[in-house]
Amino acid sequence: MSEFTIRIDHEKCTGCGLCAKDCVSACMLMIDGKAVPENPQWCNRCSHCVAVCPEEAVIHEGLKGDESRAILKDRIDAECYREIVMTRRSIRWYKPDQVPKEEIEEILNLANYSPTASNTMDVGYCVITDKELIDETGRKIFELSEKLKRVVEKPWGKAIARVIDLLSPGSVTKYLDRFEIYESWTESGRNLITHNAPVLIIIHGPKKGRFVRENCAIAAANVTNYAHARGLGTCYIGFLSIFMDRSKKLEKRLGVPEGRQGCLALAMGRPAVKYSNVPVRPPASITWTGG
Repeated sequence: MSEFTIRIDHEKCTGCGLCAKDCVSACMLMIDGKAVPENPQWCNRCSHCVAVCPEEAVIHEGLKGDESRAILKDRIDAECYREIVMTRRSIRWYKPDQVPKEEIEEILNLANYSPTASNTMDVGYCVITDKELIDETGRKIFELSEKLKRVVEKPWGKAIARVIDLLSPGSVTKYLDRFEIYESWTESGRNLITHNAPVLIIIHGPKKGRFVRENCAIAAANVTNYAHARGLGTCYIGFLSIFMDRSKKLEKRLGVPEGRQGCLALAMGRPAVKYSNVPVRPPASITWTGG
């Protein structure tokens, strides 16, 4: 049985049935024209019953956190959101200024509203503001890339690289032609992995679970878009995600809790570069089925 109580204030309830209609868990049912929390043990705390009730008649003691409030419809602007999505860029140049803890928390608390499969709400965040640790992590990954380059340059290494590229085109050889340039940039102090960012965020989920990476990816999209709307820049660090998959030691060093997996990594900070124009994109690839 559930450890919380769901009640209906029948003095407020009009019997509209919206809470029961929108309850995918079949927790809320309409019985004799009244909404009844018949199966509270099935509730996944999605909060739809509270959110959909126009009379605020549903009292759900299992929902802890910020109180529900009315939707501010005048703030929902499609064109505003369109501009956020179209102008967000992956930022690889940051100002050295640290981002206040309160601002980071505001962004991550908003991302906490992101949907998760079966409302597991199992996405977590490790926030790293230790600049030395961030830079060292990037340098070590780049050094491993340099070692990989030396291996691939050997005859037997080239054969292995070709096989890997057949399975995942460009995954090994994509950066080889420009690697000398990358090495010169690194020698000048540029961190090509973590981009000298003042903040690194690891988004993690349980090691065992369904749609864990998908849940983390949805949250990451909301983090990047909201950060952009607040004047901050972010960048997905794909190489760090790859190395976390292969190194428990790295995950532990970055603060990923026991029993969790680091799924995505984001650099964050105040952009040191400004973009004046929206980028060019080809039309979306769309296949239609039906009328």
